[in-house]
Amino acid sequence: MVKITITPEAFAALAATLPIGSVAVEPEPALDGGVGIWLDHATVAKLKAARGPGESHSDVILALAEAHAGR
Repeated sequence: MVKITITPEAFAALAATLPIGSVAVEPEPALDGGVGIWLDHATVAKLKAARGPGESHSDVILALAEAHAGR
């Protein structure tokens, strides 16, 4: 498992698409207000592969959520 920190907006978008309890979440927010989540290595690799120059994991999650909502 790999811990990444994402924005609260990205976490809300992610949480809206997954069953409750399917993502391990840190109980306390990061100093910058981000949300720490634990994902398997394969999922993090997919997020990294989807990132464009200058994009964060949060940017990718929000873009995927927007594309999913547009279906």
